[in-house]
Amino acid sequence: MQGSFDKKYLLDEFEKVASDISKPLSIFIIGGGGLAFYGLKEATKDIDVVVQTPEELNVLKQTLMKLGYSTPGPNLITKAYREMQANEILENEDGFRWDIFVGQVCKALIFSEAMRSRSTEIYKKGFLTIFLASKEDIFFFKGVTEREADLDDMRLLAESGLNWDIIDQECQSQSALTGRLWENALYQKLIDLKEKHHIETPIEKVIRKRAEEKLIEITLIEEIKKGKNTVREISKAINEPEQFVRKALNRLATKGKIKIDKTRRPYKYQLV
Repeated sequence: MQGSFDKKYLLDEFEKVASDISKPLSIFIIGGGGLAFYGLKEATKDIDVVVQTPEELNVLKQTLMKLGYSTPGPNLITKAYREMQANEILENEDGFRWDIFVGQVCKALIFSEAMRSRSTEIYKKGFLTIFLASKEDIFFFKGVTEREADLDDMRLLAESGLNWDIIDQECQSQSALTGRLWENALYQKLIDLKEKHHIETPIEKVIRKRAEEKLIEITLIEEIKKGKNTVREISKAINEPEQFVRKALNRLATKGKIKIDKTRRPYKYQLV
């Protein structure tokens, strides 16, 4: 059963890893364990980290196994942890756990160059360098997961003061990089944060607006794929006013995702 482990425990584990490796290894802390280094909570149950390559993953895995870590049995890994889809989960006899990702978190979010540039070096010894992701990036990672416990960490981060523009920009960037609608997931988590902890964030409305716009755009593209290519046909299919549909279609055309045939009436909308 997992206990809680303070900053000193984490540093002691880093020392053990540093003393054993013989190849350069950079580790980025992206999860709740980072809050201990920000002084926002006393202890953590585990540490979520990102390495950049499969080679680095192997170096870290082999080192941790030499130190007595092993893969927990399936019955010890909760559904929420399984859904995070870490590349490796390793735990020691104390119950302290490393969740290790390679470049991508939850097989979805990219640990971007911007995230790396915002990270701060917090430990360096021998071949080992450990970086701490920014509070904004930790908040964003927690803002798109399904774990209920992450809301408590989001509260601590929000109350400590955040640059909300960075979170908004990274959300847009991740949506572009991965082709997924991260605004919707983040918006839902911001609503949960408001309902549970009464914290209203300044980006909630803009995230909601962008999520709604992207959702309707996805819907319109699907209707065009089905052969509906006029405002009236699409409006009837999705039960939305023609003016609303026309505006959204024009937005898609401006983005270069569809084209408009204006040589005949009514105008025909086609995929690019």
